[in-house]
Amino acid sequence: MEVGFHSWSFASQSLEKALRDIKNAGFAEVEINADKIHLDPRIFPSCNLMDLKNLLKDLSLHPNSVHAPIDGVDLSTPHPEMRKQSIDLVMDTLEYCRSIECPIMVLHPSHSDSLPIGREAMRKNSLEALKELTGKAEDLGVKIALENMIDQAGGRFGSRVADLRQIIDDADSHLLGICLDTGHANLLPSREDVQEREIAEAGESLWTLHVHDNDGKEDRHWPPGDGTIDWNQVIRNLRKVDYRGIFMMEIQERGNPDELAKKCLQRATELLKTPI
Repeated sequence: MEVGFHSWSFASQSLEKALRDIKNAGFAEVEINADKIHLDPRIFPSCNLMDLKNLLKDLSLHPNSVHAPIDGVDLSTPHPEMRKQSIDLVMDTLEYCRSIECPIMVLHPSHSDSLPIGREAMRKNSLEALKELTGKAEDLGVKIALENMIDQAGGRFGSRVADLRQIIDDADSHLLGICLDTGHANLLPSREDVQEREIAEAGESLWTLHVHDNDGKEDRHWPPGDGTIDWNQVIRNLRKVDYRGIFMMEIQERGNPDELAKKCLQRATELLKTPI
């Protein structure tokens, strides 16, 4: 299992510097952030996409995934105009993925702003939006990986992998899969064996990961081993489902990002070598 790193860990830097530093830290796989920084179509000119594609090739850095915008995107909203704006922005991001030959776009299926309308209404709205988006994804040949969300109260659609499996089945598109966020799973009300349950539920639909740790209380985005997640359980169950994707680390920027990236690569490499 190869280890990748998220450009969000270099949020304060330009995309070019972030990519160069990620490569220099020893990574060959990257997820590029597109939420208000780096590859967000609202700030990254489309005329620069070819230069970015060439830079990635020059660095021998493969763009495993792009994280779609979060701010200003709510597929579950009851407001048609907001949903249309969200769909349009995500479609632009799909186009960006295709332009740089990135195979996967990670997408949040819902937003906490829509919690007042209830889980079922959120599901229906998200499904309607995803049906439009999968048509675009099929035209471009880009996969969409839906990410499990934070929900400590139990009312948010998309907080469990079972929700994601349901909407994938309902949308009926071979280009919809799952991005399992280990930190978000660790914040579910019932955390005992949660990683095992969520990974097993994802099964063959598990296309990529957001790997990070926390204390079970807040979404800390710490390096693996700094929180309460049982990483032996995570790796054991990834092997059980024959996960072939990238061990993609999504760590919040803090301190010296170069040192953080190297620390994360060393720790992940050690975890993945450990006999389970």
